[in-house]
Amino acid sequence: MMPYLLVLALGLAALVQVSLLPVLRVAGVSPNLTLMVITAWALLRGGRSAVIWALVAGLWLDLLSSQWFGVYTLGLLTAAYLAGLASQTVYRPSIWLALGMAAAVTVVQAGIQLALLLVSGGALALSDTLLRLVAPEIVYNSIVMLAVYPVLSWINRVTGQERLPVE
Repeated sequence: MMPYLLVLALGLAALVQVSLLPVLRVAGVSPNLTLMVITAWALLRGGRSAVIWALVAGLWLDLLSSQWFGVYTLGLLTAAYLAGLASQTVYRPSIWLALGMAAAVTVVQAGIQLALLLVSGGALALSDTLLRLVAPEIVYNSIVMLAVYPVLSWINRVTGQERLPVE
């Protein structure tokens, strides 16, 4: 039952990401809820669990969004891996580590999207993009992380060591 609920929950998060959150744009950017959920889960449960979450959420986002297929999945998998590495280097993750990782994975996700844009022949002004889009997104995602991390931390405590069959 748990894997089905996970798929539905991540599908709902992806649906909110592509439908509701663009309405909440501030300074031209909207928060990346799914990225923050995956990052927080990686810090709490480790990279292996988060990579599964990232794959499911990334596929949902790729199916629901208008971007190239695979862009979200690649970014979320990379973020899950990096946050999983960070979770192994500390004894007990905290909100401060979560905020630092929120900034780091936002930059990584944006870097992947920009690299794919350049590979496909797109043009962009890198400094302008970093200042006008990535910097405000870091702030926005950090605010989202302040809400997401305590909720997932509670879920982690309640579910204990319950794992998915593929973990």
